[in-house]
Amino acid sequence: MKKTYMVTDIVLMSLAFLVCLGGFKQSVGTFQQPHAGFIPFLSGLLLGLLALIDLISGLISKWKKEKGDNEIWAAINWKKLILTPIALFLYTVLFTTLGFALDTFLLLLFFFRLLEPKPLWTVLITSVATTVLFYLGFKIVLSIQLPRGLLGF
Repeated sequence: MKKTYMVTDIVLMSLAFLVCLGGFKQSVGTFQQPHAGFIPFLSGLLLGLLALIDLISGLISKWKKEKGDNEIWAAINWKKLILTPIALFLYTVLFTTLGFALDTFLLLLFFFRLLEPKPLWTVLITSVATTVLFYLGFKIVLSIQLPRGLLGF
């Protein structure tokens, strides 16, 4: 099992705990009379269980493969690990100010350059195409109201 998968499972279990906690605070209710926190709580519980199962199976396979004691944090790209949630947080904060189109384009531009650095023209074309497709999908097909922001659409 790759070390990054192990760290991802730990991060997902932490996220699942927070989602469960948020659902629990909104009142879960019962199966017969679910309240507002029912679906978030079950979603977080499912996410946490799947991440735990993946982590345990990965650890077991790793222990079977090698008997050595390696540091799992050694190969982590800390820059990407820290910048990704910061970028997502900024995306949500700036969503109404910049609008869907500009905010999504900037987020995709950042991720495409950060995660798998490609030539700038490839990143620009991919970011624009993805943003346009999502905009058309949400706005035209699903008729969802999106914030206009600075660009006005």
